[in-house]
Amino acid sequence: MHNPRVLYPLRTRFTIGATLTLFLIAPLVIVSSSAFASDVTVGSPANGSRVQSPVFVRALNTGCNGYAPTAFGYAIDEASEIVPGESAHDIDVTRLPLAEGKHTLHFRSATSEGECPEVSTTFTVASAKDPTTPPSIPANAVSSGSLDGSSKWTEQHDGGTPGESKGTMTYPAKTPVYTDARQFYMTYSDQAGERWSTQFVRDANATHFVLDTFVLLPSPSELKNLEMDIDQVVASGETVILSTQCSGEIGSWEYGDSVGRHDHWKSTKIKCNPAEWAPNVWHHIQIGEHHAPNSDIVTHDWVTIDGVYNVFEDATLESGHFLEWGAGDINTQFQIEGASEGKGTVTAYIHKLTVYRW
Repeated sequence: MHNPRVLYPLRTRFTIGATLTLFLIAPLVIVSSSAFASDVTVGSPANGSRVQSPVFVRALNTGCNGYAPTAFGYAIDEASEIVPGESAHDIDVTRLPLAEGKHTLHFRSATSEGECPEVSTTFTVASAKDPTTPPSIPANAVSSGSLDGSSKWTEQHDGGTPGESKGTMTYPAKTPVYTDARQFYMTYSDQAGERWSTQFVRDANATHFVLDTFVLLPSPSELKNLEMDIDQVVASGETVILSTQCSGEIGSWEYGDSVGRHDHWKSTKIKCNPAEWAPNVWHHIQIGEHHAPNSDIVTHDWVTIDGVYNVFEDATLESGHFLEWGAGDINTQFQIEGASEGKGTVTAYIHKLTVYRW
């Protein structure tokens, strides 16, 4: 190894204003000065985007040149200090206070074979009243934490789809880009769908939710629809259903309702087709939605995919059923539907699936 150097100091101090001071105490990391192809996915803030403060920072690191990462961190603007990630794979910062104006985050990572090239994202912090920016997750929001490794995941064929399906799960699974994740695999016939879900908390009082996850599809053309839901049993005992899907069948984002106690999908003007996603790439998805207190009147607020922010328009409708689920239960669901009218298979991965509620 030639020209070794230290990627991170042994002890790093970083201060944001007068409110947050971070220290990194880490073992000495010796790396080569040679550069490799980097594989960092910046989920948020996307390059060129407009966001609100506090800033939601999320990045996924799968190493470089085929090697797994051993270190991951970021610096703000011209600061020399490195803020460490939660792990060598992930940076999850939901409340990074930054002044209005343009900023750059510099992501740095390393593997056992050397330092990876820096990846940067430049964005603008806008006013909290700017309607063109996704709202920040408030300070009182409660995070579910990553649900990838939950032991409560279950699966079943979605009876609302035709054909037959059978699904399996693997966790932790190695994806085509070398990171741990939960794998969903389905065999099916006649465009059938399989649904996986996990119940993760009991809270009958929360009314606002953000579903946040990375999704990777090895073969996007296998999919017709990709659905992600949050279900909550409110104080009345009714299960409020906050359902959203990227519909290849329609070519747009759709949201669910149960007007007349019958389930329907409502199309939007927001374009989306999972078959058109880049294969073997982590795509960052966030969905914001809420309902009235102790009510099944649901509003679908906004969605971002790979940093592109869109607002749902006139998306408030009844969406609930009395399913006799446990009081206060909240679960999240991940569903895939096959594109083939014959027989087929679908593989999908999630990483750091998280639900915020307040």
